[in-house]
Amino acid sequence: MTWQQEAKRNIIHRAEERMDYFLQQIKDRPQLTAIWTYWFHWYRVRRADWQTRLWLQELRAWKREIRRWQKPEEQLDRGERIRRNVEAVQDGMTVISRELQETGRLARQRKWHIRFPKPQETMSRWVNLVRKRYGQLRYWIKLILEELPRPWKSFVYVIYYAYTSPGAERHLEAHLEGECQRAEKVQQIVKRLANRLLRLWVASPTVTPDGKEKPGYAVPLLQSEMAKPPYEGRKVSGQTLWQWGVQWESAVNYTLKENRVVKAEPKVQTKEKVTLRLELFDFDFSQLRRYNEYEVPALWWQLSEKELLNRLGLKEA
Repeated sequence: MTWQQEAKRNIIHRAEERMDYFLQQIKDRPQLTAIWTYWFHWYRVRRADWQTRLWLQELRAWKREIRRWQKPEEQLDRGERIRRNVEAVQDGMTVISRELQETGRLARQRKWHIRFPKPQETMSRWVNLVRKRYGQLRYWIKLILEELPRPWKSFVYVIYYAYTSPGAERHLEAHLEGECQRAEKVQQIVKRLANRLLRLWVASPTVTPDGKEKPGYAVPLLQSEMAKPPYEGRKVSGQTLWQWGVQWESAVNYTLKENRVVKAEPKVQTKEKVTLRLELFDFDFSQLRRYNEYEVPALWWQLSEKELLNRLGLKEA
């Protein structure tokens, strides 16, 4: 830790002590609540100001460190530590943002003026100055997460439908195949998104070569239970079976030219883009009924759901 970082931490610690002091004063001497409230919020903004400065310094230092790695695949432990530190910064940003929103509202209502730090004249302007720093923080976080070497894993989300009787059989299977980072938190998000994307894709209409629109495969493939956590399960009704869930470390990609099952070994690398494949295979006729693939940003699970649906040409149900 550099002396500049240590100095910032000391300022932050001192501000937190003063915040605790003024909160106690509000309880002990309520007749002066207005004064204590002002100074509590003044030190809250001071803490936020120096905390965001510290985060910027730390993020830039981590970025320089990553750039110096000649063999990123040998820095997995350190890379994981930096990733967790960055996540801690993101969590802290969320908390401070809520605090600044409250302080900014009070500062405007009560027209709080300040003499320090210069050149700020009102607490509202000081709050806005700190908020503007969030753009820089997000910029450096994005750069770090893009360059961090991470183990990647393949996955396929599967929805399986089978109807079996002496006189009739039907077997359909839908897949969403892709890649994601190995982190448990990421995998939970990916499982939920894969479930949602695959269900919407299965239910979406198809267009025939002559331009006619045909309904999707929502019936009989989809069940309402599939949309609920934990996004995996099994249901039997008479002679009908549904199964849905995710398979990690595997890819099941049926193409028009060949049928293949690929066992994918985990890879350590940085990525800019990955491919999401969606397919619906008809076992009764050994035929691929539907197939689409899309190239998306490597960290596709961080996109908003609206943008992700647009990239896959899907609409809200």
